[in-house]
Amino acid sequence: MTELLAATGIVLTLVFTVVNGFHDASNAVALPVRFNALTPRVALWTGAVFNMVGALLVGLVLKRMITFEIPLPLGDVGITVLLCALLTAIGWDLLTWWWRMPASSTAAIGGAVVGALLGARAVGLYRDHVALGPYFSWNVLAPLLVSPVIAFAAAFLLVIPLVHLVQHETPGRVNFRAGVVQATGAVAIHFGHGIQHARRTLWILLVLMITAGSGISRESMPVWLPVLVGLCLAFGTLLGGWRISYTLASRVVTLDPLRGAIAQTVSGALLFLGGFFSPVPLSSSQTSTAAILGAGSAQRFRTVYHATLLRVIGTWLLTVPVCGVVSGVLFLAVSPLLPAPAA
Repeated sequence: MTELLAATGIVLTLVFTVVNGFHDASNAVALPVRFNALTPRVALWTGAVFNMVGALLVGLVLKRMITFEIPLPLGDVGITVLLCALLTAIGWDLLTWWWRMPASSTAAIGGAVVGALLGARAVGLYRDHVALGPYFSWNVLAPLLVSPVIAFAAAFLLVIPLVHLVQHETPGRVNFRAGVVQATGAVAIHFGHGIQHARRTLWILLVLMITAGSGISRESMPVWLPVLVGLCLAFGTLLGGWRISYTLASRVVTLDPLRGAIAQTVSGALLFLGGFFSPVPLSSSQTSTAAILGAGSAQRFRTVYHATLLRVIGTWLLTVPVCGVVSGVLFLAVSPLLPAPAA
């Protein structure tokens, strides 16, 4: 039974990776396509390539970053927790895509794991006394709070000096340079997204394979595993996810090409550098959205679409509790099928 559960979990992990690439492609391509810095086809192919490069970099060079810091039990209970969390996160990503909302897959999978573990503890299948509080704070709340605040503040503050820097330039020259920066920022966002998501995905795959007795570990991870993750991310990116792009480019705040370039620069820098140096998993959706809002808010006239902004923030706030409850209920529903832990 353990092997079957692990195989199912591996399939769901790869599906989650494809859906994540599909859901998050908009974070990088929305502004360059909106301002004609990149064509839609070039934007998606560029994203696919650099998402895969980011995943390969994690698997081949940055193995120390493959960690989720989660008190997950090995065995059928732990695999079932991951199955419930993955199903919940996949469903939430697809639902928020349908709503055109840029939601966080990081918060979704983190909240879903905590919810399933609490469900396991409620029925006595999880007796580990490791506190879930530190994990919840580090892997769920920190990405939810830290990256959007920093992205908003940095983009907001950068607008003033850069506007003064180009005030004597012709609009055509400013727009051309902004387009180059937007395209470069899109590459950085995709690259950082590949690193960030591969860290989580490879950890989940390693846990499932170790539990199934495959003999694979972080130190002895085969090359084909990060290649597979990268291919899934790339395939998902090529699917587009344009519904969310419309929200980011046109329905959150009014932007011009210069402010779009600032937003791309901030989110790209945070995700790129965070992939290498930050132990906290960053959300590309929340980072990109906050940077767009920060750059667009630093204007004298009314630019923010408050109704859309409230929907976006409401989606962010609902992600963790909704995914936690759904995942916990799923675990409780299947818990009678699981063997009781040894005394």
